[in-house]
Amino acid sequence: MAAPMDSIDHVLARATSGQRINTSPESAATQELQLYEMILSAVKPMALKAAVLLNIPEIIATRGNGGPLSVEQIAFHIAAANSSSTSNSHVDVGYLYRILRFLASYGVFTAQEEPNQQDDADTKKIKFGLTGISKLLVQGENQQSSGPLLLLIADKVYLEAFQHLHESVLEGCYTFDKAHGMSPWEYLGHNPQFNKIFNEAMASNSRTVMASVAKTYDDGFKSIKTLVDVGGGMGSALSMILKEHSHIRGINLDLPHVIATAPPITGVEHMEGNMLDHIPSADAIMMKWIIHDWGDEECVKLLRRSYEATPANGKVLIVEAIVEKNKEGESMSRRLGLLYDISMMVYTTGGKERTEEEFKRLFQRAGFNSYTIVKLPFFQSLLVLSKA
Repeated sequence: MAAPMDSIDHVLARATSGQRINTSPESAATQELQLYEMILSAVKPMALKAAVLLNIPEIIATRGNGGPLSVEQIAFHIAAANSSSTSNSHVDVGYLYRILRFLASYGVFTAQEEPNQQDDADTKKIKFGLTGISKLLVQGENQQSSGPLLLLIADKVYLEAFQHLHESVLEGCYTFDKAHGMSPWEYLGHNPQFNKIFNEAMASNSRTVMASVAKTYDDGFKSIKTLVDVGGGMGSALSMILKEHSHIRGINLDLPHVIATAPPITGVEHMEGNMLDHIPSADAIMMKWIIHDWGDEECVKLLRRSYEATPANGKVLIVEAIVEKNKEGESMSRRLGLLYDISMMVYTTGGKERTEEEFKRLFQRAGFNSYTIVKLPFFQSLLVLSKA
């Protein structure tokens, strides 16, 4: 006979009490939980993607007057935003609540129960608000949202390439090429929609990081008259620098299909070209998230082209992540660097993240005699290369 409802808590308490479950870090049970956490981790970016596509961070930021909103309130604004684009503006409040509850458990949103709420439904009595994490997904006036980068990383084009990761070990192949029959750069040239997603992600990320670069390297930029951004995409990085240093003449070098959609920017010349073939002469060359796209031989070639394009006192500015070498404790920044590295295995043709020592070997092979490292926010560094 089933236990009455008022005794179920006591039944559960007896079933889990005592010493039968060992939750020490060394226990098999803990290790199993850690494994399942990794197995199911693909849920995290997909739930974040759903939240961004539903515009939830923006809704809370703009409709909540700085405070949290109930699921019912969020659903109302989602329905209103989608009523003109679909014949069915119905929003499933139950599904929405479960996504919000999950993301709140990882600190993406706050979740607080409203006092004196007569309705027992969680969709009405629990309100969700922004945290430091979800604020990074709000577009805002400065357009520095991480949302576009999330949408790129969680796009099916990249996810399909991950299905071939094991084949890179067995065959030495490039996983993206295996999945799509062409290199990522060729794919971008043939698929305008994905090219748009990619460029928006790079532009958004540039606005976030380059504002820091422009201020951190302020004295260095003062002596630069011409600056080439190699693989500069839509010109966002140069735009950020020229806002602070309007005396600089910027040249944005990228492939034709990228330059074709680049907007006009005061002080910037958009130039079509292949960075591996030619880099125009300038006082300084900048490469932002370019080195990690390529294998060592291509990187040395790029760096030599940059060396040849700059005068004796010229500089080469590189913005990249640097993977920590020390494995003790496996810090978050080191794990993040290794996540980036596996991503480069999938997204590029031979690209990888590097330690400082690996960067140093590339610089020496290209002919540079010295470099300095300036730490930036968001797990990035500015490496300044000199011939002297």
